[in-house]
Amino acid sequence: MRIAIVDDLSTDAEALRKFLCRWASEQGIPLVPSPVILESGEALLAHFAPNAFDIIFLDIYMTGITGMEVARKIREQDTHCQLIFTTTTGEFAVDSYEVGAAYYLVKPFSYENLTQALSRCSAELLEQSQCVIIPGATEQPPLLLHQITYTEYQSRNVEVHLLGGKTRLISMRQADFAALLLAYPYFCDCMRGVLVNLEQVESLTASHFLLSDGTSVPVSRLKYKEVREKYLSFAYARMRGGFTNGTL
Repeated sequence: MRIAIVDDLSTDAEALRKFLCRWASEQGIPLVPSPVILESGEALLAHFAPNAFDIIFLDIYMTGITGMEVARKIREQDTHCQLIFTTTTGEFAVDSYEVGAAYYLVKPFSYENLTQALSRCSAELLEQSQCVIIPGATEQPPLLLHQITYTEYQSRNVEVHLLGGKTRLISMRQADFAALLLAYPYFCDCMRGVLVNLEQVESLTASHFLLSDGTSVPVSRLKYKEVREKYLSFAYARMRGGFTNGTL
């Protein structure tokens, strides 16, 4: 879930971030990467690119360019990103429809108000469609993270095993590919050249993971202690309700 908070009041931005972490923990959604906090619209636009964020929270009254102006510039490049305005007045509520805003939060807003806004954005579905773009493969579809069961590196290619028994071959160095996936707490480096999605694990033995589809994925003897700790932490976090701020 890629989220940006654009607000020149650090106290308001931090309060929103804490609400988001609470919501993510209750929903069992890892906030990976952690929400980005920016103090101006100029700071956001300086590095903005299509598909960079799933949801952007925009304060309207800020020093410099206003949140409404920022939203118009975003829509020139990205029509899919969900926009949620945060402001002290309902003055611009009608204008928010012009840029296709998903919700309009009037400060100070409650945690319940925020959950309503995220529900309007179908935020849970956005997280389930979380993906990574493979560098140099822009013509290929993004790789849906929750569809991956495990991956293995061989013959200078990464073979990605997906739900339903499908596979996808990616020409990429293992180290670079692993860096993309290991940013998410549900992926584990269990053996040289092998990554497993802990969401798909049924059990762990002394030598391998058993996945829900019956596949056996080997675990390195040298990495066993580290792998076991990560798996148990993941299982415990999922049992108690999920993740907070992108970490176990």
